[in-house]
Amino acid sequence: MKIDLRCIPCNLNSLLRILDQNHAGEEEKKQVVRTFMKEVAEMDWSDTPIDIGRKVGEALEPLFGDSDAFRDIKKMSNDNLLEIYDDLKTELLKLDDPLIGALKLSVAGNIIDVAPGHKIDIHSTMKDALSRPFAIDDLQELADRIRKANSLLIIGDNCGEAVLDKLLLDIAKVPNSYFSVRTKPALNDITMKEALEIGMDEVATLMDSGADAPGAQEKTMKREFSEVYFSADVVISKGQGNLEGLSSVKREIFFLLMAKCEVIGGFLGVPKGSFVAYKKAESRG
Repeated sequence: MKIDLRCIPCNLNSLLRILDQNHAGEEEKKQVVRTFMKEVAEMDWSDTPIDIGRKVGEALEPLFGDSDAFRDIKKMSNDNLLEIYDDLKTELLKLDDPLIGALKLSVAGNIIDVAPGHKIDIHSTMKDALSRPFAIDDLQELADRIRKANSLLIIGDNCGEAVLDKLLLDIAKVPNSYFSVRTKPALNDITMKEALEIGMDEVATLMDSGADAPGAQEKTMKREFSEVYFSADVVISKGQGNLEGLSSVKREIFFLLMAKCEVIGGFLGVPKGSFVAYKKAESRG
């Protein structure tokens, strides 16, 4: 997926929200925005939106250094979902098909995203997910594939949402399960620190994907992760960012997400706000 011009104001707005949330001064804001706009102006337009997201992080580095600007938000999101984890699991196990239910909740969890700047009501969203139709619905095929799989990789996205991914892995019980994280903080995406805090290592082998921006890309993958990525029986990619970075790759991937903007909606051919479970088939050549 290539850069769309609408991705520029979206990322700029995200950058401004981060600065405001961290009480940056007016001159600090101007310097960060100046750096960001200069870098974006020199980008290759054949790059992905992920590469613009990387510019956001790079522009913020002089101001925040190695500190995680979203640390408190990420912990709160995870804690809120962990509080109801056992209750959710109990309810899922009552369903005729707990795995389909877990997949739907995993998609619903994708609404926990700071970047788009919308109000979050995760409880109503999860309730809605169990009855709401999907604009692209490859859930049954995905569930059937998971049941037969010896290895499953979930490419993680946001905190909070990741607790529901843990629940999915808990329900699926694939013999060799893997969950990947960002290599460094990027917005409210999950890193190794948060993955360990939520106990993701109880249900999967944790892997550092090498992603240094809000989305995975094959060009940034670490070798150990790449080996699992290419060999896993089933790969699930969570969220918009990972779709942006992996939509053109050759291997088969199941993309689970909510289409939160017109750019992603247009790319997939679905209305904004749609739930999506999209199988991208393996391509040759």
